[in-house]
Amino acid sequence: KRSSMNLNVHLVFGGNCEDAFNAYKELFEGEIVFVFRKGEDKTMQVADEEKNKISHIVMNTPQFSLQGEDADAGVPVLTGSSKLVLVFHDLQKLQAVYRTLADGGNIVSPLQQTFFSEAVGEVVDAFGVRWLIMMTDEDYESH
Repeated sequence: KRSSMNLNVHLVFGGNCEDAFNAYKELFEGEIVFVFRKGEDKTMQVADEEKNKISHIVMNTPQFSLQGEDADAGVPVLTGSSKLVLVFHDLQKLQAVYRTLADGGNIVSPLQQTFFSEAVGEVVDAFGVRWLIMMTDEDYESH
């Protein structure tokens, strides 16, 4: 049965949205299913240097969907105040994703075992997106 409501994650970038989504496509085995560039909107006047920037992009993966855009020129982009949580059931896959996201970014907290997780860590990737990455068991999804 189709749900009457969905929650979509929509990330805003300061000009590097396409680079971020190409990296995420490789990392998460995704497919970019929609791209609309700012210059394609014939109802808006867009500066030449902005025409190739992303107005809206959608990527589907086997596990989730991500949307994104480049902020308009002159609009500040706040990064790091929210985080995306990736929950894994496979430690090797978790470690590989953590390393890839940390490459070129910043480790906020290294992978470590806690009372609630076999492995949990946090990174801000090279595009300024904050990720909490954790291992869990099936009981986690029921809470």
